[in-house]
Amino acid sequence: MPQGEIGSAARLGGDMAGGDTPPSNSPPSDTPQRALRHWQLICFTLLSAPLAMVNFAVVSFVPTYYAINLGLGLALVGAVFMFGRFFDVFTDPLVGALSDRSHSRWGPRVPWMVLSFLPLLVFGWMLLAPPAAVGPLYLFLVASGYLLCLTLFDVPYSSIGLEISPDRHERSVLAGTKAVFQIIGALMASLVPVVIAAQMGLSLSTLAMIFVVSMPLALLAFLIGTPRYSQPARAARPSLWTAWRACLARPAFRQMMIAFFTVQASNAMTVGLLVLFVTHVLQAPAMVGQMFLMLLLGTAFFVPLWIYLSKKVGKQQTWITAICLCTVVLLLAYGVAPESTVMMQMICVGLGACMTCDAVMPTSMLADIVARDEAEAGHPRAASYLALKNAASKMAFVAPMGVAFPILGWAGFDKAGTNAPETLSFLLFFFAGLPALLRLITATYLWRGLKPHSSPTTA
Repeated sequence: MPQGEIGSAARLGGDMAGGDTPPSNSPPSDTPQRALRHWQLICFTLLSAPLAMVNFAVVSFVPTYYAINLGLGLALVGAVFMFGRFFDVFTDPLVGALSDRSHSRWGPRVPWMVLSFLPLLVFGWMLLAPPAAVGPLYLFLVASGYLLCLTLFDVPYSSIGLEISPDRHERSVLAGTKAVFQIIGALMASLVPVVIAAQMGLSLSTLAMIFVVSMPLALLAFLIGTPRYSQPARAARPSLWTAWRACLARPAFRQMMIAFFTVQASNAMTVGLLVLFVTHVLQAPAMVGQMFLMLLLGTAFFVPLWIYLSKKVGKQQTWITAICLCTVVLLLAYGVAPESTVMMQMICVGLGACMTCDAVMPTSMLADIVARDEAEAGHPRAASYLALKNAASKMAFVAPMGVAFPILGWAGFDKAGTNAPETLSFLLFFFAGLPALLRLITATYLWRGLKPHSSPTTA
C-alpha cells in the first residue's frame, strides 16, 4: 500500500483502542486529522485473517459437508443455520449497545474481545472438526455457540475500526486493508483443500488447527500495536432502545442498510451455491477449490482500484459501479456449459472483483455516518451501528440456507447424481438469476438516493 495513503502517525495516547469516543468533537472534515503507521494498520487488521478463514469455510464448505458428507440433509442443515442467523438479529444489536455503554481501563471494546476469545476458539474447533458421527443436536448447539461467540468478539473489534480514524479517505484505506486480510484468510480456507488434496473432513480439521494457532498470535499483535486514544463522553448515554432508534433515524444509514442487505443476500446465494454449481453445471467437482481461489484472487487484486475510484468519484458512486458490473458477470453464468473451465474462471474473478467493493465501500460509508453522529450526540454509537449492519449481513446469509436449499430439495435436486435440465434451472436461478435481479434493484435504489452534484467528499 502506498505510503501516501496512510501518511505519518499522529500523537496517540490514553486508554486502549476503542475508547469512549472518537478524538474529535466536531463533525468530520476532509482534512486528515490523524493517520496510522503501516505497522499499526497491520496490527489492527491482522485479526481479520483467521476470522475470515473460518467464516468463509462456514459459508462455503461447512453446510455442504454436514448436509452431504455427514448425511444430515440439505433442509435440516439449512434450518439450523437459518435459526442461528435469526438469533444473531437479536444478539448483534444487544452486544453492540452494551459495548457502547461499557467502561474499563482498556476502553469499552477490548474486555468483550478478551472474555469471548477462548469460547470462540473452542466452538470454532468443534464446528470445523466434528466427530465422525454427529446428529442435528450437535450441529445446532455448536453452530449456535460459534455464532454467539463470534458476535461477542467481532462486534467490539470491528467497532474500533469505525472509530480509529477521523479522515474520510483513510477510513476507506482501513476498510480496504481489513478486506485484504479477510481475503488472505479466505484464500487459506480455499487453498487448504487444494494443497493437501484430501476429502473435505480432513481439510476442515486442518483449518481448525490453523485457526486455534493463528488467533492467539493475531490477538496479541492487536493488543500490542493498535493505537490508543481516550476522550470522555460529553452527553449522557441514552437507553438501549433510544440508541437503536437514533441509529435507524438517520436516512443515510437506512439507505445503506437496505442496499447492503440486498447485495449481501445476492452474494450469499452465489457463494453458498458455488460448490453445487461447479459440481453439477460445470461438471468439474475437482475444480471447486480452484474456482474459490479465482474468486478470492479477484477480490485481492481489485481492492486498490475501488479505494482509488472512491476518492475520485465518491464512495456511493463507486459501489453502484461495482453492483452493475457484478450483474453483468452473473448473467454470464447462463452460458456456462460442462467443462467450460476458462469461462467459469473468468466469472469467478469478476465476481470476486465486485464483491470486494461490496465489503469495503459500505464499511467506509458507515464510518463516515458514525463519525458525524458521535460528534453530534457526544457519546459512542459505533458498536450499535455496526451491530445493526452485522445483523442485516447475517440475515442475508439465510438466503442460500433458508430459501435456496429447501427449494432445491423440493425440486428433487440430486446432490450425488445427475439432474434433469429443469432441475438445474432452479440451481442456475438461485446462483445467478435472482442475485442479478436483486443487484439491479439495489443499483437503481442507490442511484435514486444520490444527492445532485454529489462529490467524492459527500458521497
